[in-house]
Amino acid sequence: METFTKKYLHLEEKILQSLKNNGIECRAKANSGLWLGTLVGLSAFLTILKEDNSYSEICLIVGLTGIGLVISSICLYIKLSTKMVTVRDFQVIYFLPAIVTSMLYLLIANKGLLVSVIWGLGAGSLGTWGVLQLMSMFPRCFTIGEATATMHGCILFLMSAVTNLPLRYHLPPIHDDDIVTVILQVAMLYVMAICLISSCLPMFQSTINFYIMTITLLLIVVLPVMHIILDQNPIVWMFYFIFNKTSKIILIGYWAVCLLLGVAVVAYQILLNNQATTSIRKMFHLLAVLVYVPGLIYEHILLYFASGVVMGLFLFLELLRYLRIPPLGEILQQGFSVFADEKDHLISLTPLYLFCGLSFPLWMPTSNLPLLVLLSGILSVGIGDTAASFVGYKWGTHKWRNSDKSIEGTIACILSQVGFICLLAFMGYIDSGWLLLRSLWSSVVLSLIEAQTNQVDNLALPLLMYACLMV
Repeated sequence: METFTKKYLHLEEKILQSLKNNGIECRAKANSGLWLGTLVGLSAFLTILKEDNSYSEICLIVGLTGIGLVISSICLYIKLSTKMVTVRDFQVIYFLPAIVTSMLYLLIANKGLLVSVIWGLGAGSLGTWGVLQLMSMFPRCFTIGEATATMHGCILFLMSAVTNLPLRYHLPPIHDDDIVTVILQVAMLYVMAICLISSCLPMFQSTINFYIMTITLLLIVVLPVMHIILDQNPIVWMFYFIFNKTSKIILIGYWAVCLLLGVAVVAYQILLNNQATTSIRKMFHLLAVLVYVPGLIYEHILLYFASGVVMGLFLFLELLRYLRIPPLGEILQQGFSVFADEKDHLISLTPLYLFCGLSFPLWMPTSNLPLLVLLSGILSVGIGDTAASFVGYKWGTHKWRNSDKSIEGTIACILSQVGFICLLAFMGYIDSGWLLLRSLWSSVVLSLIEAQTNQVDNLALPLLMYACLMV
């Protein structure tokens, strides 16, 4: 074990030096996080192993892409560990994941040769070379592991969209979850298009041009495309879906109260003009627990829909803040200034990671996940990390070696997760003894990792918990 650790640290040192030599600035006060870069692809591959019926084609493509992304991570790290490499150039080794992924699409998914090659080259290129471009575009915002996980998550979304939308065009969706998936995928592609257009074309960064482009794309492209694929009015369907049950109306009202509470906390902190402490930021973790747990238990499809809508809205608001577009740009910047921590440099990554970590299991293209797996983000971040932060801040006197985190905080992290899991088991939401034992073991392992890692907990811990529970 000691030999493996030394080799890993040596590899990490060479990769960080290679990035530095090429002028790519990693996030300060953090190591490379190489292990984090493989988790998105691994999670997608593990998901396909649990799938047996619904979403089979989408899940198959996502799972095969996950295999290619794991290979992409390995190839990227191997190339970065070599001396005197110009990392921004496309390297020959990057063709390996593209070739493997293309072959998987062709032989297992039975896609045509042309489609397989195009998809494989796209996934392989973005999964390797694209990671370095992301780090170059946003210096000091990512470690190599965080950038890899972020880019790989985007690739999985794109592959699910290009698989699902043509399929639903020929076979219009009937079930609510299928329709929700179509609406969210088209909406997210719309938001991504706005981000790309406004970033690449400066003329659309002016206020008038930006809003003209946004409204025009919505009315001329997005809504008609949704209508064609769904074969019905998407706005009418969304209104009926949200308000067709009393339980949904009650849940939405409850979520609105939680939202108002969160907005009040942000507004109050802006008025004080004081930097938010860790304790104040952890309040949003607790709010996330209050929002997600009832949603997953009672109306998980509605929560899935709401999570996608909020994700798109968050990205759009972050774009307004980044470009300082009136009337919300300056207000959002004030909120960023008081709530940003050392992990946020140019963009608000910490809350974005939190939201993605909590919602990741909901977004995976399968309907066979048990409740405990869907709660992997809530367990690791909403409950465990919050308890560790609170107890460590109040009573944490004994520190781990080479870490500023306390042993008391780690114990609280373990006990809070174990207590929540036992409560779920007592209430009958966990009916598998093996899953219960695996979740208890995973909580202990994750708590120990949380105490040692300096990667962003909001991203790393939910992915790792998901992978552990899916094994």
